[in-house]
Amino acid sequence: MTPSRAALACTALLALAATAAPAAPAAAQQRATANFALTGQIEAGTCAIGAVNRTMPTASASDFPNAAATVGGAVPSFDTFNLALTGCSGVTGATITFGATADAATGQTDAFKNKAATNPAPYTGLLLKETNCATGATVTPGKTLNRTFATATHNVPLCAQYYKLAGGLVTKGAISTAFTLTVTFL
Repeated sequence: MTPSRAALACTALLALAATAAPAAPAAAQQRATANFALTGQIEAGTCAIGAVNRTMPTASASDFPNAAATVGGAVPSFDTFNLALTGCSGVTGATITFGATADAATGQTDAFKNKAATNPAPYTGLLLKETNCATGATVTPGKTLNRTFATATHNVPLCAQYYKLAGGLVTKGAISTAFTLTVTFL
């Protein structure tokens, strides 16, 4: 005896219903919570600082004041240039410190001392000014300039000049100075 088609269809449906039956519900799982906190700080970016290494114009001893007590600059020595801050990224400004008070000429805190190692010109120093030597503000040893900027390149215009100190007359000799420039980026 062969089963009828209706009986086979019924058996197939019954078998299908038996395999698709839902599984028993799983046991409830426990939950927990925890606090999550992250802290940190973002520092200012940076710029590349162009080194300043200049040979200033030659001046004559007669370009300086000819009185021992008088101070003053030698106009032929005026040398304008830029302190270049380039490739700035993540920077909105800078604080620039020019040397330290220890770099000042003896008896003249406005001028940088003449540090020539061989045959230094007597009663001389170097004066540094913002923008230009004729009317710019003096950048004294240890002075800090604050600058803000919003571009990848920023120039700080400066002018250097030979300077006669009080106490004697300028005569032939070498003149030079060097100091550390400290830049803090904002």
